[in-house]
Amino acid sequence: MGSIFQVYASQRRDNYVELDLPASDYEMLDMIERLRLEPEQLPYVEVLKFREDLNYLERCLHEQPDIYQLNALAKKLSEFTSVQDMAAFEGLVGKEIGKSAATIELPRLIDFAHSADCCVVTEDAVTDFQLGRFLVENDFIEDVSGLPDSMLSLLDYGKIGREHRAEGNGVYTSLGYVEQQSEVHCVSKNMDFQPPKPEYTILLNMAALPLAGGGQKPEMIQLRLPASEEQTREALEKLGKRDWNDVAVSIQDCAIPSLNHKIYFDGETPQILELAQRLAELDAQGQLSKYKAILAANDCQDLSKMLPLVAEVGEYFFEPQVSSPEDVARSELNVILCERDAEVLLPHIDLQSYGRALLERDQAMVTSYGLVERSTTQQILEENQVPGRGGMEMV
Repeated sequence: MGSIFQVYASQRRDNYVELDLPASDYEMLDMIERLRLEPEQLPYVEVLKFREDLNYLERCLHEQPDIYQLNALAKKLSEFTSVQDMAAFEGLVGKEIGKSAATIELPRLIDFAHSADCCVVTEDAVTDFQLGRFLVENDFIEDVSGLPDSMLSLLDYGKIGREHRAEGNGVYTSLGYVEQQSEVHCVSKNMDFQPPKPEYTILLNMAALPLAGGGQKPEMIQLRLPASEEQTREALEKLGKRDWNDVAVSIQDCAIPSLNHKIYFDGETPQILELAQRLAELDAQGQLSKYKAILAANDCQDLSKMLPLVAEVGEYFFEPQVSSPEDVARSELNVILCERDAEVLLPHIDLQSYGRALLERDQAMVTSYGLVERSTTQQILEENQVPGRGGMEMV
C-alpha cells in the first residue's frame, strides 16, 4: 500500500510525528498515544507531500485537515487499481473546483473517492477535438453515423466535442474526459473515522518460498496473532507447508508500528509468534505503552533483543505525560519547592539545561511515549556490581 500523503501532526512543540497515509489502525493509535491526544481531540496537521498524480488536491484541501478523515480518503485512494477510477475522482474534484470552490470539505472528497462508478471515462481524450473524433468513430453521434470516410474527414471534431462536453457538463483530466452520469454516493455521513483497536497484536502476511517470478504476485495468507496452534497449522497448510521452513512473512500491522512492513524468514518467525503473545499480555496488564517507551529508549528493533526486554518492564519507572526536558525540570521544581516559589523561579531558569542535567543524574530518557527510568533498586544493583567475581556485591 503506497503512500498517498505524508503529513506532520503535532500537539504542543515537543509532541509531533511524521506519518505516511494511509496509516494502519495501530499506526493511528500510536500517533494518538505519542501526541497525548484526548478522545476526539484533533492534532495540528500539515500535508508535507502529495503523491505526484494527486498534486491537484493541494489547491482544494483545507490547510489544517482532520487527520482521521484524511486517512480515510487515503485508504480509499490507495485501493484504486485502474485509470478509470483515478480519472473519475479527478474529474469529480475538477467539477467541484469549477464551481468556484476555494476548498473542498474532506467528507465530500471521500464521497468522490467512493463514486467512480458514477462517471464515464474516455481515456486519452484530453481535448475537444480528440473527444469529438472518439464520439464519431464509435457511433455516439447519430447524425453522422454511417457517413463514408471521405465525408468524416470534413467534420469539425472540435465543435462536436465542445458541444458534447457542454451538454454533458463533462471535464478534462490528466487521464481523459470524465462525465458524471449519476449522483455521488454520500458514504461519509455514515463513516466512523476514529481508528478501532484491532483484535490482534500482529497481523502477519505469509508466503511460501521460493516466491513466484515473472512479475507474478505470490499467494499471500494473512494470520492474526496471537493465534492458536490450529489456526497456525491451517494457515501453513493453505501454503502447502507443514512448518515455517521456506515461508517468508511480513508484518502488515503491529502494536509496535515500527515493525510494520518488515520481512522475516523461517528462523525469525517463531520469535514473532512469541512476541505477539507477549504484547497481548502486556496490553492486558496496561503495560504496552511502557514497553514501547523502553524499546525506544534502548533503540531496539531486533526481535532477539526485544523479547528479553519484556521481562524487564517491571524494572522501569514510566511517566507518559513527560514529553521534554522542560517537563522534567518543572516536575522537579514542583517537588522541591512550593507552588508559589516555583512560579517565581521558573522564568529565571534554563529549564532545558536543568531538565537534561536531571535526566543525566537519574539515567533517564524522554522518549516519544514519555519518560522511562530504571527503578532505583535496579540502578543500585548495577552500580555496585563488581566484575570478575562471579556475581555482584552490595556495599
